[in-house]
Amino acid sequence: MSGFNVRIAQAQRSRTLVFFLSVGGALILVALFLISRATSGSETIEPSGINPVSVPVADVSELPVAEAASVPQFSLELMEGRALIEAEHAQFAGGEAPSVRALEAVVRRGQTFASVLDNAGASRVDAARAIAALEPLFSARRLRAGQQLTIFMETPSEADQIAARLDETALPETWLAGFSFQADEERTLTVARVGDQFRAREAVRNLEREVVRASGEVLTSLYMSAIEAGATDRIVGELANVLGFAVDFRTIQPGDDFDVVFERFVNRRGETIRTGDILYVVFDGRGDALEYFRFVAPDGEVGFYTAEGESAQRLLMKMPINGARISSSFGMRFHPILARNRPHNGTDFAAPRGTPIMAAGAGIVERANRFGSFGNYIRIRHTNGYETAYAHLQGFARGVRAGSRVQQGQVIGYVGTTGRSTGPHLHYEVHLNGRPTNPMALDLPTGRRLSDDELVLFEAERDRIVAIRDGAPMALASVDGSEGALLAQNPSGPASAGR
Repeated sequence: MSGFNVRIAQAQRSRTLVFFLSVGGALILVALFLISRATSGSETIEPSGINPVSVPVADVSELPVAEAASVPQFSLELMEGRALIEAEHAQFAGGEAPSVRALEAVVRRGQTFASVLDNAGASRVDAARAIAALEPLFSARRLRAGQQLTIFMETPSEADQIAARLDETALPETWLAGFSFQADEERTLTVARVGDQFRAREAVRNLEREVVRASGEVLTSLYMSAIEAGATDRIVGELANVLGFAVDFRTIQPGDDFDVVFERFVNRRGETIRTGDILYVVFDGRGDALEYFRFVAPDGEVGFYTAEGESAQRLLMKMPINGARISSSFGMRFHPILARNRPHNGTDFAAPRGTPIMAAGAGIVERANRFGSFGNYIRIRHTNGYETAYAHLQGFARGVRAGSRVQQGQVIGYVGTTGRSTGPHLHYEVHLNGRPTNPMALDLPTGRRLSDDELVLFEAERDRIVAIRDGAPMALASVDGSEGALLAQNPSGPASAGR
């Protein structure tokens, strides 16, 4: 129960008394509210593991109070989370403002919404109702350790206390008014109390789409140079996937040129919230320059193609891991553990423990379990008689098991040192018709071949991307979270490499 309580009307003895009590009580409450705001500073009892915070009150006039599914332009800040709580009360309580305190909580491993709300002092009934209201927008099963919640606990108003006395019922010192949290990069969800029930709202950021380019010369590594030019970790990872079919990353040297055009989505302050698709890629190394354009075929398949319409994709990736170095090549070698020469039927990539491993191609997982000296092991069957194997894994990605279908570039496991291993690395094998083959020397068939009708559509998209590329501003890097805040732009930049 919160704000105006209908039981007051039911409990009053006469309509005259109702009128005078309502008018007089409202005037007194407004005066007390203004005085309490001016002299706020009361103490709050801190539940275990939850810290109270001072919360300025936002202008609730800027927030819609109609029952809408989303609230555009709603800032993901604590003060506006409280403003939404108070807006709910104002809508259903005739303008009466409750006394609400905000508590911050961080979800610990093994906790649920119910246990977090219980620690804050909410009753089980209130917690269950609030969680049920949230379910259509966010499943309680998706709550993860580390998630931050702001919980609003309300002190019963004078009207609630009068009603309780008339009904001869006991009131708790505080009850759950609602809670708010950031569900993802673009949404904040708020659950607010309305009478004895709860309402959930979704606040969505309005983001502006930009197309920018990061280009330059490799100085130390392609990764660092692209980051310094304004790309993000995610964009560099996708860039490596596009180039991975044709580029041996061991051969990249200082002086090589790159150019990548990609989407990013910024808020009203110009901060990048997330990045989107790569539209265009150029890499000019020691051989002919590689230039690729993104194209979505009529059936929805996304791929990268040369200016002539040849697919960048191959049946298998040469290196199903980023940021690794080859520690042992295919062929005869002296085994470091067995201390004798024997055939090495794969390529070893040394990388830190936990580094993601990708499926080299689309296919069906034949096994994903412990396999003798290989430790944790995955084998995938592809088309045209090819199979790939991945050994010494720390663990498997979720959903990867015998019989499951995987896509090229999908993360299937993580680098480890299980089985007969001297250190964390990936042992990668390729078999053709049952015989081991050197992964680094494969001459693999290309991916999709565009039909004549598709080629006409591709050429139109290629020309459109060229025009976008030529007008795209340069992205300059800044530091703001995992994606990076790309705050500055320079409309003039170097000419495109590769065309």
